[in-house]
Amino acid sequence: MDTATQPDHQPRHSIAVVSRRTGLSQLVLRAWERRYGVVAPGRTDSGRRRYSDLDVERLSLLGRLTAADHRIGDVANLPLADLRQLVGELQIPATVRPIGAIPAPVDAAAHLGQAMQAVAALDPAALENVLTRASLVLGRTALRQELIQPLLERIGDQWRDGSLRIAHEHMASTIVHAFLATGNAAQVPEPGSPLLIVTAPVRNRHELGALLAASLGLDLGWEVLYLGVDLPAEEIAAAALQRGARAVFLSLIYPPADPVVAAQIEQMRRLLGPGVGLLAGGGAVESYAASLARIGAVTASTPAAFGAALEAIPR
Repeated sequence: MDTATQPDHQPRHSIAVVSRRTGLSQLVLRAWERRYGVVAPGRTDSGRRRYSDLDVERLSLLGRLTAADHRIGDVANLPLADLRQLVGELQIPATVRPIGAIPAPVDAAAHLGQAMQAVAALDPAALENVLTRASLVLGRTALRQELIQPLLERIGDQWRDGSLRIAHEHMASTIVHAFLATGNAAQVPEPGSPLLIVTAPVRNRHELGALLAASLGLDLGWEVLYLGVDLPAEEIAAAALQRGARAVFLSLIYPPADPVVAAQIEQMRRLLGPGVGLLAGGGAVESYAASLARIGAVTASTPAAFGAALEAIPR
């Protein structure tokens, strides 16, 4: 029988289905296909991707391996049997302890519930434990989009309504910051990857949004230079020009509509020149819409917009 006619080779799954089954975002699926050729999906008459069962399995295995800190470039083109063997060798570290008698959850919603319990209890070890367990069973995309981002939003909501104190928010932010920074540092970009600088301008001191953007940039195949927060325009531009960055992402969370920040954004474009893409996102980004529009910066507050903006930048 021709392999193309075998059921597991038939291209029948949409990219949305594959994203849901593998935990990999559609942006990552397209980036891995384009950059590494991990799979070669079929196409419908209208040009839409269609994946086979074997494609889904391969992508699922790659997602688990990259979540366990294997570089995608090292495993992208391994035979399926080798990928299965590598995944079979993955083990939960002995240092990860269970939280009480609750069995380890396998979905993001369950992890989120346990994480909020740890925050409410002011238990940093328990919160770190939940994040570590989640990283072993969720892909990086699902971990970021379905656990960490909702966790931060829920903590913020409960702080505003008085359910949590500032101490709870600070404890959680410290643990999540360390977790994201460690995970980002473990992702080594492929040689020749374009460089993205991620930072927050002066007066912006909220760091978690920038770290999430850095994580997504790494997943999309960029080298990321993370410069932290509260940085003057001239320092950001100097770093970008010294390293030959193709793009700069500005995290704008707080304060909104600050004239000093607006002036810094516009100064940054003058210092960078036209050859460096400028992106901005975060909870306060709409309050700077006029400044961003004047300098031709791209608003990228969602993963899809962020990925589309990076995709449009010449490499």
